Amino acid sequence: MSKVRRALLFSFLTRYGGMLIGLVSAMIIARLLTPDQIGTFAIASAIVMVISEFRLLGAGMYLVRESELTDEKIRAATGLTMLISWGMGIGIWFSAGPVADLYNLPPVATIFQILSVSFFLAPLISIPAALFTRDFRFRELFLIRIGTSLSSLVAILVLIHLGYTYYALAWGYTISVLVEFLIILVYRPKGICWRPAFRNLGPIASFGIYSSLAGFFRRGMVTAPDMIIGKMGTTAQVGLFSRGLGFIEFMSQILLMGVKPVVLPFLSDVQRSGRDVNQAYIGATVLLGGLVWPILAVASVVSLPVIRLFFGDQWDEAAPFATLLAYWAMFRTVHWFSSDLLVTRGKERLMVIKEGAMFALYCIGIAAAYPFGLIYVAGSFAVVGFIDFLTTTTLLALFLNLEVLAFFQAWITNAVITVLCWGASWLIYDAGKQAFEGNLIAFSGVAGLLPLIWLGCVFLLKHPLRHEVTHILRWCRQKVRS
Repeated sequence: MSKVRRALLFSFLTRYGGMLIGLVSAMIIARLLTPDQIGTFAIASAIVMVISEFRLLGAGMYLVRESELTDEKIRAATGLTMLISWGMGIGIWFSAGPVADLYNLPPVATIFQILSVSFFLAPLISIPAALFTRDFRFRELFLIRIGTSLSSLVAILVLIHLGYTYYALAWGYTISVLVEFLIILVYRPKGICWRPAFRNLGPIASFGIYSSLAGFFRRGMVTAPDMIIGKMGTTAQVGLFSRGLGFIEFMSQILLMGVKPVVLPFLSDVQRSGRDVNQAYIGATVLLGGLVWPILAVASVVSLPVIRLFFGDQWDEAAPFATLLAYWAMFRTVHWFSSDLLVTRGKERLMVIKEGAMFALYCIGIAAAYPFGLIYVAGSFAVVGFIDFLTTTTLLALFLNLEVLAFFQAWITNAVITVLCWGASWLIYDAGKQAFEGNLIAFSGVAGLLPLIWLGCVFLLKHPLRHEVTHILRWCRQKVRS
């Protein structure tokens, strides 16, 4: 198996293992806590998680991208992250009171202070993790992710049982960071020096400021509803909308986050070897779209039974939001790797400008749509997502010479497979509801038949994914024989 395929395998295992544990955790927590309690934590964590995009200042991505890496650069990256992350940790601790007063929610102050602990450990975790990524050591990252996810789940459940409600969620995250640090100590790269250096920080900071700003805007797109709705509405509304958004994020991230950690080092390797990065980008997006688009299309049809099955009927109101948000996620998925492509080609400033403009549109859309109801907020996401898709395509064509016609031609098969899967899921689900008078049985029919329909479409339409499917089947057969 090639280095990239092996990295993809462990990256998939890392993300899927962590997401599976996260799904189990969310299913249990959704039944133990109310929308109001989850909404309270969502408001506080949304603010902290957006701020956290700046705590590393892109040092990890800098280390991954650098063609020649030295101990001095690693120490400088460590020093920069310490300055930024520790300063932010102190700032979050002391801003807890004013933020709680802003939302008139006293528990937010305590949640803020608990979450601030992770900022003081971030430099000692992020630098080794970046070196693992650079060297395609995704086996170690798999062990780290599984360990932290399990520790978070256990801590949250124990603390909820003890009556800590939303505080349990904050402590669970913080405990998982502590566990992550301990595992890093065991698997840290040989020879790594955590002694910081505070010289030659300029190159890292100049790269990192763009990377962090772009990350801030991207994270802000999915956390802005918590902050804006939390201020304009109620914590219960925050909880319901975040559950619908969280469901769609989970469905899309099933595959997106499994591939994402490998893309930047892969495109950087293509760039260093002198091959065509644009063609590699088109090929990567087509492969991913062939998986993600059909999944999101089916999710838009069966959102109600899935949400009820996973989280309980107290979250039924989130289903209509999830249906519209699925279309938003489809537009967003098309250029999911665009930030990695821009970083590889040295266009960080363009990436920040684009992400900032889209973030502003999302915020405006949420605030303008909220008075008409949360369903309009979800609709605004779909509209801005389409604008984002068109804007990104135009920028890549103008500044990176991406062949738009070739790009869309490559995506035709993805669109056909998606339409076929969406239509089949709608017919099966509708027929199942009429025949059995129940959503769960109808959803079971969709879940059982759609993978086969998708697989048939991939081979009949000769989608590039058929080669990957065939390769995986051959590899599995060889493993079984051996």
